[in-house]
Amino acid sequence: MKTWLPTSTAGSLPKPSWLAQPETLWSPWKLSSEELLAGKRDALRLSLDDQLRAGIDIVSDGEQTRQHFVTTFIEHLSGVDFAKREIVKIVTAMRPVFRRWWAPWERQKPVFVEDARYLRAAHQSADQMGASGPDDHDRHAV
Repeated sequence: MKTWLPTSTAGSLPKPSWLAQPETLWSPWKLSSEELLAGKRDALRLSLDDQLRAGIDIVSDGEQTRQHFVTTFIEHLSGVDFAKREIVKIVTAMRPVFRRWWAPWERQKPVFVEDARYLRAAHQSADQMGASGPDDHDRHAV
């Protein structure tokens, strides 16, 4: 039977409390190293299972492997000063603290590819993932 209006989600879904503090923006990870990688994958799988159980047609990663939609991309670039931070306006009510650029940035490797592959291998339905990039930061700088 054809689905006339496929359902999906947008944005972050709640992370498990053992991975990060729930409902806290930029919550630090509670795991590290290999445990963090395994924990992110477990969280992605749990989020996927919840979506499939709820009957979502186009599932997502729920951003389980990211602290934040934008900053995760930045963390994978060279030329970023992680010690000095500046306030940057993203939307009217949000003024997060971001890292400063100190040199021309360069992406060392694909940022979300492995997470996308893991998501795609874990189910049989359609999927989606959001990806941010440098343009997001330029347009929203104070």
